[in-house]
Amino acid sequence: MLGKTAALAASLVIIALPVPAQAATTTVTVDTVHPAGRLAADAVGLSFEMRELGIGNLDPARGNMAQLMRTLGASNLRIGGNTLDRDTLWLPAGQSPPDPKPDWVQDVVTPADIKRLRGLLDATGWKAEVGVNVGRWDPALVADQVRTMDQVLGKRLVAVECGNEPDQWEGKALRPPGYAYPQYHADWAACADVVGHDRIAGPDTAGTSSSWASSLAADEHDRMAMLTVHQYASGPDLTINRMLSAAQITSQLTAVAGNLAAATAHGLPMRVDEANSAYSGGVDGVSNKYASALWVIDYGLSMAQAGMAGINVHGGLGVCNAPIWNGKFQRYTPICASSTAYELAQQYQVMPIYYGIWMARQMGPGRFLPVTTDTTQNLSVYAVQGDDGRTRIALVHKDGAPVAVTLAVGGRNRSASVLAMTGAGLDQESTAVQGVTVDGTGRFSPAPSSARVTGGKLTLTVGAASAVVVTL
Repeated sequence: MLGKTAALAASLVIIALPVPAQAATTTVTVDTVHPAGRLAADAVGLSFEMRELGIGNLDPARGNMAQLMRTLGASNLRIGGNTLDRDTLWLPAGQSPPDPKPDWVQDVVTPADIKRLRGLLDATGWKAEVGVNVGRWDPALVADQVRTMDQVLGKRLVAVECGNEPDQWEGKALRPPGYAYPQYHADWAACADVVGHDRIAGPDTAGTSSSWASSLAADEHDRMAMLTVHQYASGPDLTINRMLSAAQITSQLTAVAGNLAAATAHGLPMRVDEANSAYSGGVDGVSNKYASALWVIDYGLSMAQAGMAGINVHGGLGVCNAPIWNGKFQRYTPICASSTAYELAQQYQVMPIYYGIWMARQMGPGRFLPVTTDTTQNLSVYAVQGDDGRTRIALVHKDGAPVAVTLAVGGRNRSASVLAMTGAGLDQESTAVQGVTVDGTGRFSPAPSSARVTGGKLTLTVGAASAVVVTL
């Protein structure tokens, strides 16, 4: 498979060679003198359920999880999800679980789990937001958990998240009928009083455009570290064509625009701290295929360019494409195990979307540069002036035929490097960068191709359904 993928990569991306007769042509002009908004170092991160802590996962001393995170580069990890409020009990140090346990308790999280998380963050250089259970509110337990997290995680703790998707608590029988923002605000304020500092995130709504987020930003910005919402591209009716359409990115940006404006107005960064292609675990043949890798590059970079501090791609660490704790499948996850034995050993493989996350992360940190293009293709282009002085350009090409691109970047003649992500097909799982795949240890070192800027221009052919990052 590796050899097949390498051959595919070579056929799809051809640098500085004659343009195939069937290739469309386009010119991309990069404005290198007017940098705009920032692409943060942690703009694309990961998200997992609180359950993963409670069952002993995310252990830097076992398997290859730490290396898989190091391969992505230091970023932002969010721990929360539906299991946070619905079925997770915090157990203080030295206490035994209640006997019998309440019937809602499925997972127990202890200080030892937080210490294990600290080990993972130290081993990878990542930071985290971690949730506390407000859906089943117990102020004494929350106070103990926050004290533990503050002491153990220290500066690696970006924010405490007060609950998960409170706009759905009524439907999950966690709150009575009629539960609305005023009641939630009171619950959030009670949590914030217990937390006792301003490293708090919220509201973590399932509704991306919910007014709860803008209202909380207006009411509580002085006590908040960031505004957070969730966003999934679609539900179980998602198709590859729709996921990769230009209209899909536009709709995702439109959905967050109001809350992002409110966050900006009140001086708060904003993250989509739980995101993926389709809710309820994703769509088979879409969320778990190569098309998702192209989508996530476009999604992550478009959100950052719009002013979002970042996104966190949600996943689960069970067996790939199999049902997990709630009976739903985890077809959208970036990281999973090939079998139950590997799941227990915390020895994981990566899915196509992981490669897309990796490609997006090659672009920063830095500041976005304006780009113009004359293309009629389904081609997204992003340019970033890196903090290291290098300029990087991402081309995400989602059409079924190659496109010949002339990058007008100005300046002196100079060398460039090119990383190309390719797949065996939009509806196939096989994905590689420069023909290289992540190995069993979690390591990944694709060697870029060489190109050259001559007369202020670089010409390359971007293959059908591929993504390229050019570094100048």
